[in-house]
Formats: sequence, C-alpha cells, structure tokens
Amino acid sequence: MNNARNLALILAIHAGSASAVEKKSSSSLRQVAADAAAFLRIEHKHHSTPTADGPTATDLPRFGGEQGNACRRAALEKFKNDESIQVKKDALLAIMATDLYHTAVERCGPEIQMYDRASGLVCLLEEESSYNTTYASFWGGNNSDYGYVYYDGAYDLATMMEYTLSFTVLSSNVGCLADCYLGGDGCTELENWLTYSGTICKEQFCSLKWGEIDEAYHALRVCAAQAIAQPTDGDKDEYVSATHSNQVTSNLCAFNYCTSN
Repeated sequence: MNNARNLALILAIHAGSASAVEKKSSSSLRQVAADAAAFLRIEHKHHSTPTADGPTATDLPRFGGEQGNACRRAALEKFKNDESIQVKKDALLAIMATDLYHTAVERCGPEIQMYDRASGLVCLLEEESSYNTTYASFWGGNNSDYGYVYYDGAYDLATMMEYTLSFTVLSSNVGCLADCYLGGDGCTELENWLTYSGTICKEQFCSLKWGEIDEAYHALRVCAAQAIAQPTDGDKDEYVSATHSNQVTSNLCAFNYCTSN
C-alpha cells in the first residue's frame, strides 16, 4: 500500500489498539500542550547567502502565499492525473461526497487553510532545495504521485476519514511523525512499510519545514474528531482527548528535533 502514513493506523485498528491508548491527566496534558504550542511560533533560522539569481530556499517567507498555493496545487494535479491509482482516488472522492465529510470541512475551514499554507511553503522550499526526497515521495514510497495527496488539506481530511472509518474507530497514534523521517523510536509501526524510513537528515526535515505539514495534519485531525467523531468504543470526549494527546506528543517531538544542537 502506497498510503504509508495511514497504513499502520489501519493495521492497529484491527489489532484493537484503541484500548491501549495512554490516558493523560488534564493537568499534565495542558502542561505538555503549553510546551508544544511554542512549535507554532518557532522560527527556524538558517543563515544562507542569497545568490545572484535570487533568494535561496532558506530566505523564503514562513508562508508561501499565492506562490506557495500555486506550487501545491500543481503538485496535487500530479495525484489527480495518475491513472494508476484511480481506485484510491475514487475511494477518496466517494468520501468527499458524503454529508459527514462536508460537515467536517465546514467546521474545520481554518485548519484546512493552515494545512494548505504549510504545504505550499514546503512545496516552494523543496523546489529550491537540492534534496532528492520530497514530502510526497517520502509518504508515497514507490508511487510518489500518491504522496502528492498530502499537499492538500481537504484531501488529507478524506484520508483520515478512510482509515478511521469516518472517525468511528480510534486509530493507532504514531508517537512522533518526525521519527519516521529521522529514524527515531516513535515510528516503529511504520518502519517496515516506509521506503525511506530513517533516511532524512535533521537539516532537511527542519529547513524544509516538513513538521509544519505534520503539525497542520494533527490540528485538522483533532478538529475533525471534535466535529464528527461517533466512536463505536468509548465516548467522544475520550476519543478527542486521545487524538489531542497524540497531537501534543508528536508536535513536541518535532519541536525538540529542530531546536536541539
């Protein structure tokens, strides 16, 4: 399956992982959340000298604006035009036609916009960089065109609804998405499925701001859970709390990578 970012989540559903979710106290969760919130504000400063041809990737603004939006839309077209993944595309389009999906989109508009700003910036930075592996090729694996689905918040929302069965089951929470890139312990469930697991250096992860897409992914996932979750096991508050806890843990992990020496 090329949809590697979601594969472990699907497998864990069948393994009954929902009952194993760690329950944090509200006070400790608030404390960790306060620490992780700094990740939204941090500016990763990379000192580089502009060339005569214009600014380098690290001189680009935090958000790519219309240029970034155009970049990510062009990338998404590669996903839309790939006939080899038509079955996967049709499955997502079927989800996107449901009333439940439209409810989530209506409730989570700001989170989708945050996602698209982040992916637009990443798209621009990748175009200016010399790294061979992109965010799309990392998650798409041998079929990198599928990975371009992760450059669009509305489409990624559909993938979330696919692997959570429309937010009725609590998926496994990969401890730290940054570990998937850098080879840490928080991504063991995905190691055997990711073509490029552990092959990304910290400089690439931080300078290309992949963590900002992941950050937006988690924010959108929490919002959608709050909007439409109807868990078959446990109540909605527990479901949302577990999803939020994973958001905090993963964001803090990425923050620590990019602020450590």
